[in-house]
Amino acid sequence: MGFIKKILFLFIALVAFLLVLLAAADNSAQVALKFLEYETPVWPISWWIISAFVVGVVFGNLLNVVSNTRLRMEARRERKTAQGRTQELDLVKAQKQEPLVSPVPAEI
Repeated sequence: MGFIKKILFLFIALVAFLLVLLAAADNSAQVALKFLEYETPVWPISWWIISAFVVGVVFGNLLNVVSNTRLRMEARRERKTAQGRTQELDLVKAQKQEPLVSPVPAEI
């Protein structure tokens, strides 16, 4: 199964590389982006597309890390609470343990 995953990943990576290569070849016009008064350096359109993709991936991963960290901390806190309650329950059960009595009455 691991071999199939590796081959599939390599295939997807190769296809993505070829798509980026085609996008770079087709979008070679030089442009400069302008934000209010700031004008960026002149780059090919393909570079702007690739940089926007990379920024999106990085930003998405950062949000994922923040979200996962918060969820892991919450899960750890809940796990500790559950362990504490389990220990309390075991303690109460040990204190209230009654001698075993047979539920079936003895024959007379």
